[in-house]
Amino acid sequence: MLQFLKNYYRNHSVKLLISLLFFLMALFTFAAITNEVLFEKEEQIDLMIFEFFKAHIIRPGRTGFMYTITQFSSAPFVKIAYPFLMLALLTGRFYRRALFTVAAGGGGLMLIYITKLFFARPRPLHPLLYREESFSFPSGHATFSFIFYGMLAYFIWLTELPKIWKYVFMTFLVILSLAIGFSRIYLRVHYPSDVLGGFSLGYFWLFLMIYTFRRWFPLA
Repeated sequence: MLQFLKNYYRNHSVKLLISLLFFLMALFTFAAITNEVLFEKEEQIDLMIFEFFKAHIIRPGRTGFMYTITQFSSAPFVKIAYPFLMLALLTGRFYRRALFTVAAGGGGLMLIYITKLFFARPRPLHPLLYREESFSFPSGHATFSFIFYGMLAYFIWLTELPKIWKYVFMTFLVILSLAIGFSRIYLRVHYPSDVLGGFSLGYFWLFLMIYTFRRWFPLA
């Protein structure tokens, strides 16, 4: 592995190397969660985090805000946001970016569906506001938010905006994605491990799509 990374470093940029390291970390994290939580049935940390939220974070005045945040990766939002993004890209004649959007988004949704069915983890008991009917692992909201907002961040990076504004917008999108994952734990519709697994899966898929398109179908 060390020799591979040295050879990779000689032929690629530092940014791509860092992305690869995060990619490997995402795979390791996802594998560790599936082993400890789903196969070994170790849920103590999840339950401890729920207790911490109940004692120190959950407050009536915050619940409405958390519900609003979670909607930014909900099915109704996706049904509006994706067609709008596709229309904007096609209107601007960014055809490869539109193709990337279909591959990353459509493939991501399929990946979420398959993994949920495979692991079939029940939802947490006693949700704060409402009960979700689908399986719990991985968090679809966390996975898809990382894919969708990460994709938007990548598109912003490809623009001609000054770097300072690129960093501002990209930071906002990352924070929004993390906030969506946080809201799923707050609302107790997902275990914390579901959210962390979702972020890991989302990063894995987004990196794979970006690497594939950079290599064979450059977007810029």
